[in-house]
This record gives sequence, C-alpha cells and structure tokens, in this order.
Amino acid sequence: MTAEVAAAQQEQQKWRWRGDATELAVIRTLGDLYLSQGRYREAMDTLKRAGNRLANLPGAAELQLDLSNAFKALFLDGAADGLQPVQALALFYDFRDLTPVGADGDEMVRRLARRLVDVDLLDQAAELLKYQVDNRLEGVAKAQVATTLATVLLMDRQPEQALQAIWDSRTTLLPTALNAERRALEARALMELGRFDHALEVLGDDRSAEAQGVRADILWKQENWAGAAALYEARLGERHTDTARALTPDEESRVIRAGVGYSLAQDAAALGRLSRNYSPFIANARSGAAMRIALDGLDGSGGTARAQDFAGLTASADTFTGWITQMKAQLRERTGGAQAGAAQATGGNRPAAPARAQAQAPAAARPAAG
Repeated sequence: MTAEVAAAQQEQQKWRWRGDATELAVIRTLGDLYLSQGRYREAMDTLKRAGNRLANLPGAAELQLDLSNAFKALFLDGAADGLQPVQALALFYDFRDLTPVGADGDEMVRRLARRLVDVDLLDQAAELLKYQVDNRLEGVAKAQVATTLATVLLMDRQPEQALQAIWDSRTTLLPTALNAERRALEARALMELGRFDHALEVLGDDRSAEAQGVRADILWKQENWAGAAALYEARLGERHTDTARALTPDEESRVIRAGVGYSLAQDAAALGRLSRNYSPFIANARSGAAMRIALDGLDGSGGTARAQDFAGLTASADTFTGWITQMKAQLRERTGGAQAGAAQATGGNRPAAPARAQAQAPAAARPAAG
C-alpha cells in the first residue's frame, strides 16, 4: 500500500473512531504518513490537535513525543530545508512553543536564521536571533548568538543596533576567536557611523584577517590612499601565484581598490608591482574593464579629472558587498548549511522527516501491507 492510499484510509478512520486509544493510534500513524510525504504542516496540525483533545488518555504522552520529534526533525535534522525559507519560518512560528530549551533549541533558531539570511530576509532573521538573545540565553551562549545578530544587523545597514547587540552581551572569559570577531564587528559598525578614530582604537593591535579588512576600509574612507592600498594588497597574500584560478569578486575588489589607492597616492612602484602580479587575471575577470583601468593608473595628464573618474570606478569594488558574501558563507559553515543550500539550488526533492517506527503503534492501527 502506498503512503498516499494509506493516508487516505487513515483520514477516514480518524473521523469514524473517536475518543480512545484506537484514535490515538490512528492519529500517530497518520502523522507518520504525512511526514513521509513531506506534508509537514498537516502532520504537525494533526498531532497537535489530537494531543490537546486527548491529553488525558493513556498513550497521549507518546503522541506528544511524536510531535516534538517531528519538530526536531524539521528544524534540527534538516527536513525543513526542502521548504521555501518563508514557509519554514511560518511553520516555525506556528509551532514555536515546541522549541526545546537548551542547545538544541538555540541551534534550530540559528539554522533557520541562516536560511533567511541566504535569501536576504534580514529583518526576520534578526527578529529570531534577538528573541533568543533577550529571552533564552546567558553568558557565552548569549554572546555567540548576539555576535550573529550583530552581523545580520550590519548586513541590513543597522550599525547602531549592531553596536547595541555587541555591548549588551559583553561578558568575561569569552573564547579568543569570538572576542576577535566581536571586536571586528564593533569596529565595522563604528566605521559605518563615521566614527573612524574610535573604530581604529577598538581594533588596537589586532592583526587578524578580519581586523585588517576593517582597518583597510576605514583608511579608505579617511582617504589614506597609500595605507588602504597596502592593506588591500596584503589581504591578497600570494594569490597572484595561482593564475589558473580566476579571482573571486571579493579578490577583484581588493585589486581594484589597491590599484586606485596606489594611483591616488602617486606610488608608481607599488602600482607597477600590483599590475605585474594581477594583469594576467584581467582576461577572465568579472570586472575586467575596471581592473584594467585600476592597474593602468593615472597617466599624468588631467590628473584631477582622472582622480574623479576613479571615485566612480570604486563602485565596482564594493568591499561591503564582498563582506556580506563572506559572512553568509561563514553562517552556512557554522550551521552545516552548505549541503542544504546546494540541494535547494539544484531543486532537490523535499526530504521526508524520519518517521516514527511503525512497530511502536498498535497492530490494529498500522496500514496493511499489500
């Protein structure tokens, strides 16, 4: 018997036999069948309504366990990854009272927030994370989720709220890596507010990749062309030695900004070195024309006009967009979302939540084998 036929029979039985252990068995079996077909909302609605109505019957606890396991399968084990992010969010909100207390519940929220960020539903992702920070977490766990919240708020161009999320979650004895991440986010938020000196003070002597990225952007906004260009080039490392692989958009933006910065600083030697190293990448670049202009530099005639042209050129080297792409990738890595994202991109089938073993249901309630 197929799951569709079995579900149709059990749906009829649900209305014919009411109010005892047999109805509970039918409901549990029907919930399994719905889950196996990817009919998640129907499964959750069926289990929850019966659980509320038949709470005093023997076996009601097992039905509630089925409901909790189904919620866990959806939002912790990845079954809901086959749904559109908005559908998953609506399903989560409708049954959020099932969110377990502790690490599992927090991980569910982080995974769902990551999916919302992937499709730029930043307000909704921030709302989910803020609820966790304000109501469910303390100590290091609160600081970790608040850091993710600050990242999402910065993506959404809300630097003041991002700063508040960082400041409100300060605590002692945080891991070194987390402290460095929070420091870079705080500096980036201050930079977006135009508080450049304060941002550099927050970074201090931090020479991590994240700190250097923020520091380069601050120097650029301060029109410290030579300092910014040197940091952009340094962030590229030895990338120029691998000419077989095209530059990423983020790497292209660094090359363009480094070239423009060296030109505006009139550092011909540095520009020449950069041009020799990265001209071979122009042919396969996404922004080939911009890279060519940046690596050619100012020609000495009409320098003022050319400098004004360079201000427009850097629009194709938006480091903020590159930072957002990098943050999205980090969120996917932290929540194990890379595989889910790949499956969604290829239009994969909706994964079925693991069904409760049929052996747990009374024999009279099991679909007949055929």
